[in-house]
Amino acid sequence: MAEINPSAEDIRGMLTEALGRLRKAHTEYFDLLERGLSSSPLPMADQAKQFCSFMQRNVNATFDLGDKLVQAKDAQDALKLQTEFFQGQIQALTDQARSAGESAMKAATGMFGQKN
Repeated sequence: MAEINPSAEDIRGMLTEALGRLRKAHTEYFDLLERGLSSSPLPMADQAKQFCSFMQRNVNATFDLGDKLVQAKDAQDALKLQTEFFQGQIQALTDQARSAGESAMKAATGMFGQKN
């Protein structure tokens, strides 16, 4: 029979197990998505692959935060982890926006560049 009042370690173990299952499902989903994009004849497939890579990075960062939060000692530790995560995500978003903008400019230049 299930324990009515699980200990903090039991809860951490359950959360760690759940995060592991979610990571596995995430990996399988993105593998499937990447295979689909690789076989796509659409001209925007490269940009879609880049966007998919951004999504993967962001989801992995979120899973990493979950792993760290499961091990947090107290609320102050959890708040520190969340603050660091948020700062990292802002930086990643900035980098991703820059990269996507550069990619879009290259694609636009290729589509509307001079023709001889």
